[in-house]
Amino acid sequence: MKFRRYIYILMAVIIAIAGFDTIESQAAKKRTKAGTTQTSSRKSKKKRTTKRKKRKSRKKRYTRRVTKPTAPKPEQPSNDSLTLAVNERLLQWIPEKLNPGGLRVNSVKPDRMSKIARLSLNENFTYLPVTRELIDSLAFHAKAALPDSISDYNVTLNVGTKSLAYFITKVDKLPEKFRKNPPFVVEANPFVHADKGLENDIIALWHSHGRYFKPGSGAWTWQRPFLFQSVEDTYTMSYVLPYLVPMLENAGAYVLLPRERDVNRHEVIVDNDTNDEGQIFSQPYYKEMTGTKPWVTGDLDGFIYDLPDFRDTENPFENGTYRQTTTVTGGKQSVAAWYADIPEDGEYAVYVSYKSFPNSTEDAHYTVNYSGGTKEFRVNQTMGGGTWIYLGTFPLTKGYSDTEPIVTLTNLSEKGEGMVITADAVKIGGGMGNIARSDRRSDIYYDPSTPEVSSDTASTPTDTSDAASKTVSGTNSLSGQNRAEPEGEEESDTDPTEEEEDEVDETDEVNDETEESEETPDARPADTSVPAEPMIPSAPKTVPTFRTSGMPRFLEGARYWLQWAGFPEPVYAPYHGSDDYKDDYTSRGNWVNYLAGGSRVLPNREGLNIPVDMAFALHSDAGKRADDSFVGTLGIYFTQNGDSYRDGTPRINSRMLTDLIMRQITNDIRRQYEPSWTRRSMWDKSYVEARVPEVPTTLIELMSHQNFADMMYGLDPSFKFTVGRAIYKGIARFLSERKDRELVIQPLPVKDFAITREKKNHYRLSWQPTPDPLEETAMPDKYVILARNQGELGFHKIGETSKTHYDLKVADNEIHSFRIVALNKGGLAFPSETLSLREAPGDKTPVLIINGFTRISAPANFKDGNNAGFSADKDFGVPYIKDISFTGYQTEFNRNTGNAFGHSGSNFTTQIIAGNTFDYPAVHGEAIANAGHGFVSSSVGAVESGAVKLSGYKNIDLILGKQKAGIVGNGKSGVRFKTFTPELERQLSVFTNEGGNLFISGENVVSDIFSFRYGPEDRHFAEVVLGVVPAEAPEGGLTETRSGKLLSSDGKTVKYSSTLNEDCYIVQSPDILAPASGVNAREIFSFSDTARPAGYVIDRGRSRNMILSIPLEAITESYARDRIMADFLR
Repeated sequence: MKFRRYIYILMAVIIAIAGFDTIESQAAKKRTKAGTTQTSSRKSKKKRTTKRKKRKSRKKRYTRRVTKPTAPKPEQPSNDSLTLAVNERLLQWIPEKLNPGGLRVNSVKPDRMSKIARLSLNENFTYLPVTRELIDSLAFHAKAALPDSISDYNVTLNVGTKSLAYFITKVDKLPEKFRKNPPFVVEANPFVHADKGLENDIIALWHSHGRYFKPGSGAWTWQRPFLFQSVEDTYTMSYVLPYLVPMLENAGAYVLLPRERDVNRHEVIVDNDTNDEGQIFSQPYYKEMTGTKPWVTGDLDGFIYDLPDFRDTENPFENGTYRQTTTVTGGKQSVAAWYADIPEDGEYAVYVSYKSFPNSTEDAHYTVNYSGGTKEFRVNQTMGGGTWIYLGTFPLTKGYSDTEPIVTLTNLSEKGEGMVITADAVKIGGGMGNIARSDRRSDIYYDPSTPEVSSDTASTPTDTSDAASKTVSGTNSLSGQNRAEPEGEEESDTDPTEEEEDEVDETDEVNDETEESEETPDARPADTSVPAEPMIPSAPKTVPTFRTSGMPRFLEGARYWLQWAGFPEPVYAPYHGSDDYKDDYTSRGNWVNYLAGGSRVLPNREGLNIPVDMAFALHSDAGKRADDSFVGTLGIYFTQNGDSYRDGTPRINSRMLTDLIMRQITNDIRRQYEPSWTRRSMWDKSYVEARVPEVPTTLIELMSHQNFADMMYGLDPSFKFTVGRAIYKGIARFLSERKDRELVIQPLPVKDFAITREKKNHYRLSWQPTPDPLEETAMPDKYVILARNQGELGFHKIGETSKTHYDLKVADNEIHSFRIVALNKGGLAFPSETLSLREAPGDKTPVLIINGFTRISAPANFKDGNNAGFSADKDFGVPYIKDISFTGYQTEFNRNTGNAFGHSGSNFTTQIIAGNTFDYPAVHGEAIANAGHGFVSSSVGAVESGAVKLSGYKNIDLILGKQKAGIVGNGKSGVRFKTFTPELERQLSVFTNEGGNLFISGENVVSDIFSFRYGPEDRHFAEVVLGVVPAEAPEGGLTETRSGKLLSSDGKTVKYSSTLNEDCYIVQSPDILAPASGVNAREIFSFSDTARPAGYVIDRGRSRNMILSIPLEAITESYARDRIMADFLR
């Protein structure tokens, strides 16, 4: 009987299990899919009209949990006399600059049999830059602390179960067959093959956070607070976009970013799709020329811009079409061409898209035509299909040309015939955010055709932005679905509740080093590294509200760019629309893995087949110091207790990458700016951005955006250049070791650039290399000469030389501008300043333009008792080219206000602020040319060095702009950017005494020379040679003006740039002038609001000076500039 009972029980269990599986199977068949590319099958080619397509079924995915190596339990420190004595000796020896804080010798255990004293060190010792020399020194000092009875013992150093030597910074080399990536996107005719740089290396990197939508609030918001005139969401961008990315690209790397890199708010999409049945938001200027191999429409999905905005799960790279043909090696070519109507003159990033197949061509030949030249590229279409692939940033002129396309693609190949080549949309510019979000995931299933919509809650269907807060109706329906969203989520290798904590206030005590609030000791992530898709909720009955950010796309977080770029939903929205904040920081690591999927890095993963070499994340931290010391630089990586990446690379390489970059950053900052800069810890912790990527990855917290001492340096463009260059060098050192190649560092920009007229129509360009005191290899081998013709926006190459001069002939009377780019086997330097020339009719002596405006600087700052901060309203400083991270002026200066100290406005977050373009000789030269004269130009350095002799000229135009003496941070690098150096004063004195005429314009033309940074001899120069001095303030009056207008002596109004804008730097506090005692002076300009003098002509008998406190280039109307220059030259 008992046996029969067991049989019945067993049968009942089997029936129950079978019934449960049947129910699950039926339920799975009913689930709908929310339009992701990860699981979608081939869809119909019918275009979306104004109604959004119904979602298709998605099957539930399960992921396998892998057991993770368990970390050993931390050893508790001993307090015996021997351990304490050794601990004290080591802490006394370790240099303060290296000490990350929290160091502790846990125990000292003498082994009398082997005569070894075994030191167990805590984890913080691994935060040190571990070298063999450091280990030997620690062992030496530990041995010196041993008592006499064991003083002859050897010393070993361990951290946990590993020798401290395990943490020495050494990089595992890639197998030889993987050391050279297949070319991905390369210029057809590069200025240099950087075979000792980063040629064909592929780097994924990103900068902090970005604006995001907060479900439940109905609003878009920033991820970090506004402090010291910036916010982390945009602050780290000001290092990455202007400095780090160009440096890596100049070294030959291809750089991928998960956020929009173009700050241009305009965007043009040109596509082959027209969508006759509905709306289209791309331009229809795609054209083809058919050769021996005709273009045909491909069988799979392509891009289509048929929706005004894109909601959760909607992928612009689905439902469209693309064109394809096959390659030829000769004969008549098939050409695809993308023409465009450009909204305004400017710099535009150009992206292409295509489909990738195993038999795709590896050398798709693209050409970009820009204002001033063309550039050709070879793109390996076996990688990167179905997303935006960046080619470069180019100057484009406003309007449409039906004779010259922006981009062309030909099927001519050097690799062979018969390979597939595809053409899809081209994207030009950065654009405005077009990802629309709502409070509930279920809103995407709303169907406006259902009768349940109540009239009092419905509103007119329209696009909405965060700013406008309008409502919008969706047009997707969900038939027959009425399920509640489940509370649980699918099993995944990643804890969906894990939070990112990158804002840590580190102190000297290890217990104060905050980890993630919910760190998960999980295994290496599953394929998506994300929570699974929840069941589909029921459609809402009322009109949902969808909002775009209403801001330029470059300000948004990675999650939104990745959707616009066609990545699958599990990559950009692992939390399925419920938490955009988590989606954003999780998506970055997912993105790296999807890029690498299918390549040697992740051969068994779905993805874009791009062999990513490494990943880098730049953040700023929180934390502040009351004593104005530095929070400094922290590094985070994740070794997973000695585990390896999927390709077999030990994860310890991420520690090596972190150490190399941190070492480079701190060393370069200390040597160039601040000897006391703090190198903090290197944390081996499970932060999402460090853990998820399956390539060596580091997260660098550069400094604290909350600490005034850090930000005194952190807002300075020169400091940003140094940090960007340090990160580039750290990355280059890691990859050169990883790939076993010699490393050469790219040069610095050339100095002492000058143009001299040798004889009629013949000119010489000359310059000097700039030695890098930090890098012996960073010397140029050659120089490339770039030219820009009058009426063009961009430059093109006209020659190269290994000499430090270049001769050319000019056969017309137009303005020609030039730049010099130094190069070596490590890559290209940043370009020189821009100088210009014009050959005038006849054989007149040209005017010499001297560019004395070299300043780039942070805003003015001050410390006054309990108050401190940035007084940018008085002196905004000078951005390099443009400022993309200024959010608003500082409003809270009281140090005693806690976390509110440093609070700043947010009204400038979308504004690009113009800085020093180093291109003003062309502006001045245009006015000189319109007065009928020719001109040449020179850097002030070439004049001071004696390379340019002033004696050969009758008229000199000295550009001073916003030049002003100042310091970086605490001033340990010295005073920079004086308006007049002793050598310049000497030469100008000789020039004017010999009858030369001098035109000088600058905001601080005389006030700077009368400041405390100058001496009596400098003031004598102003009084005697210039003939002007600062005016004294009238009693009860003001010496400053903000009118933005001048009045000429004949009553005409002249406008100048007096506000923050994109076109010209701001003139804030221009000098009010007065004639020096005893000079013959005539006032020519005054300020419209105060009637105080702004310009004088000084008659010196044999010569005359014209002095303006408004820079000529800051005067907004060209006719006014022409008139001023004509008066000077008359």
